[in-house]
Amino acid sequence: MKHIKRKFLFHDVLQKMEIPKKGEFFEKKDIDQKFLKKNSKDKIAILTTETGEKVFSFIYNNNGTHCMIPVPDFSLVNYNFAYKLNIERKGHRKKLVKNLADLDTLDEVSNTFAYDYQGCASSCVICLFTAIECFVNDIIPENFKYEIYSERKTEIYNKQQIQISISLMDKLTKVLPIALEKNFFANPTPTNSHIYNLKDLRNEIIHTKSDTTGQNNVEILKRLLNFKYDETLIATFKLFNFYKEGFIEECPCEKDW
Repeated sequence: MKHIKRKFLFHDVLQKMEIPKKGEFFEKKDIDQKFLKKNSKDKIAILTTETGEKVFSFIYNNNGTHCMIPVPDFSLVNYNFAYKLNIERKGHRKKLVKNLADLDTLDEVSNTFAYDYQGCASSCVICLFTAIECFVNDIIPENFKYEIYSERKTEIYNKQQIQISISLMDKLTKVLPIALEKNFFANPTPTNSHIYNLKDLRNEIIHTKSDTTGQNNVEILKRLLNFKYDETLIATFKLFNFYKEGFIEECPCEKDW
């Protein structure tokens, strides 16, 4: 698959000219350091690109130099970075296998490939899982209440409490089907099984267990070598667009980066 189109926070809303509270338009000709300094405190800026796209931004004070910083959609920026890490990971994997297949070539440089591969692969998994977490929290309706019933009590969670207290998989399989009346996990499929596998591997990486034999570390590295990265990126792509049509799009350009 190709890399995705970059979209920023409140992308769809801004393109319809519905500016968030505290937002305002700045004319490009009026923007200089004096203007940015004056307006830097608690000011949100809506930048307009040469193509007419409106970009949610803020004014940042970098040790006295003020600049406009676009605010990416965190779901997309994490997905995009996972995509880029996956490309890098493939290169590290080739070097790892090629240089360690022949022990006559083993040296300090060869051993660094294991570091490079595991670091890159782990980061890819974590970023992709984080993308899903960001997305799910974002699409929970603002006024939605999630109720858990038992014989002794009923627990009621608002959106903020759901984000903090409910696990990601419970949000996906229990909260969203009620809140949005759609369930990506209604039936077991090869596509949604990749999301489960992503969650399991991410948890193993984040909560690595130690033992005296090193077997846990070996098993994690084996999973990182065999994990279905491309398929899981596609599954996540489908998950996003299942709940929010057109949210994530492949970029129409011909570049692969």
